[in-house]
Amino acid sequence: MSEDEIARDGLKPGDTVVITGGGGGFGQAFARRFAKLGAKIAIWEIDAASGAQAAAQARDLGAQAQLFVVDLADADAIARAAQQTLEAFGAPYCILNNASVFPRGEVLDLTLQDWDWTFRVNITAPFLIVKAFGLAMIAQKRGCIINLSSGRALEGAPRGANYAATKAAILSLTKSLALEWARHGIRVNAIIPGQSLTAMPLAATPVDRLHAHAAQRVPLGRVGYPEDMAGAAAFLASADAAYITGQGIAVNGGVVMTP
Repeated sequence: MSEDEIARDGLKPGDTVVITGGGGGFGQAFARRFAKLGAKIAIWEIDAASGAQAAAQARDLGAQAQLFVVDLADADAIARAAQQTLEAFGAPYCILNNASVFPRGEVLDLTLQDWDWTFRVNITAPFLIVKAFGLAMIAQKRGCIINLSSGRALEGAPRGANYAATKAAILSLTKSLALEWARHGIRVNAIIPGQSLTAMPLAATPVDRLHAHAAQRVPLGRVGYPEDMAGAAAFLASADAAYITGQGIAVNGGVVMTP
């Protein structure tokens, strides 16, 4: 009970946090932030080297952390990783659906294979993951899910209709799941990052151009950093956010202002 006598639940030391795409820029920042908060960290990552690095960083900060190598395009692999995570750490308090792919191309050039792969990783995998952990989370009557969307969901994406569509879909999944699981004490929110210094935008744009573009277009005058998203995630998992669910929180320096 808080000092104002309102019961609020949030992440506690020893709680488990599952981070998909845990070896990427956002993923490693999430792992470090939640490690500092005393969480046990389950890194889900297809790239063993970057995932091991993220787990090592979390352990260096005093956290219990383990890598689970998993291909999120494979439903059977997701089921196996969920079972392994439950056996190692128990039911998660927080799931961070962070992993995504972005094969680029105009609609007329996109292959059905790339379209299907984008949807399998970016929206079907989060759906399967919350189902895999759902009964265990509901049994403990507490928890939170944080889904990573994108500013592309709000603005569209030239040469990225596949990606933008999945990131819009994750916002709808967030709202629907928030409505279904509120009665179980589980909150569901989304982070909507702006352009940030991570591998995905850097694959298409040199770092100096990213900085110059942000200085001109972003009201706060800079590009986003993984630590900006980690701070938002830590807040959404905390007791301070205990009355927030079904929301998409835009962390983009003001470049798109959501209603």
